[in-house]
Amino acid sequence: MGSSVLHENSLLRAPYESVHMVTRNTQKIVAKEITYVVAEVKRLARAAKERSKGANLINATKSITSMVKKLQGLKRKMEEGEKTSTKYVNRCQARLDHLTQLHEVTKNKGGSGGSSLELTSLSKALLLAKNSNVFHLVDSEVFISAKKVIDGLRNHNCKPALAWCAANRSRLRRSHSPLEADLRVQQFVEMLKKNDVEGALKYARSHLSFISTSRQKRALHAMGAIAFVPPTKSLPERYKYLFEDKNWAELEGSFRKVLFKLNGLSAKSSISIRLQIGLEALKTHHCLTGGENEEKKRRKGVKKARSERSNTASHCPVCSKGMYGLAEDLPPSHRSHSCIVCRICGEVMDENNPPMALPNGNVYSKKAIDENSKLNHGDIVDPRSDDRFAKKKAKNVYIL
Repeated sequence: MGSSVLHENSLLRAPYESVHMVTRNTQKIVAKEITYVVAEVKRLARAAKERSKGANLINATKSITSMVKKLQGLKRKMEEGEKTSTKYVNRCQARLDHLTQLHEVTKNKGGSGGSSLELTSLSKALLLAKNSNVFHLVDSEVFISAKKVIDGLRNHNCKPALAWCAANRSRLRRSHSPLEADLRVQQFVEMLKKNDVEGALKYARSHLSFISTSRQKRALHAMGAIAFVPPTKSLPERYKYLFEDKNWAELEGSFRKVLFKLNGLSAKSSISIRLQIGLEALKTHHCLTGGENEEKKRRKGVKKARSERSNTASHCPVCSKGMYGLAEDLPPSHRSHSCIVCRICGEVMDENNPPMALPNGNVYSKKAIDENSKLNHGDIVDPRSDDRFAKKKAKNVYIL
């Protein structure tokens, strides 16, 4: 239930926040332009009263022309803002309809497709969303802009991240995020690395004088590092951490956390979460890493590999290659009633697929034994011991 609520929240929150941001930006533009126009109108009104004193009509005409252009530009920006906000509102409505439909089908389905977009494979995720007809459930703009920021940080460039912070400054302020302050300090340090002390000082006066209290210590260390430019091996310990490359990885991690928090997204892909839910229901105490550790098994010897492989069902999703990494930390499923699963085919053994015992005591399903005998010219080869038996020696097993 908690997982469903989390994904429903992220499914609706991202487009809502986008509508809020577009509306707020449009309001700021309108307020700025209207303030200018009102001031110009008042000035022209005063100039009209002083016409008899030789008011300049040419300047008045230029002012009116400028106001008309600004109002036309304002109209264009408002129309663009309306189109953008309408797109996000329609997306919200589509997602509400989607959640309503899922709720009517089953309470255990539904959720966000948005956070399934991995930033490392964005193009593939977008293509998958389009081909699956779920593009309206994906916040592609959020991840496309985030990808630009992450690419910039990996190339040691703060500008895309700072531009993103400027577009989301009010939201960052409400969440008390120090991301922009850390980026400003890193930008300052990059200038010191290039031995641009004069440029760094100008940058510090413009951006580091208003830094938050929680980041003042780091900013002070950055200012103190000016005395040791260019940085050498003799740089004091208190300043060395500022010039380490791991700071870029930390900035990327901080940005990801802020991005997910502002958009109500889970840090883990929703596809992974849903896969884990299914894997947990299937996992048993005997599930192993399957194909993940085949090389280790070969080094340990054939006998040991055969022993471990005996606990791995060939069709078990948990034991399959690539899946066990998701299921490794999950607890085994709790079952109130036991069921017997064939170690060869991975299917449940019941009245339709009864268990059969070989002379050596190993038990497999009838279906698996039939398939095994077809591959071995009528005989049965035990995959756990490599013993060979005639098919007629397999006996039915009855469990009370």
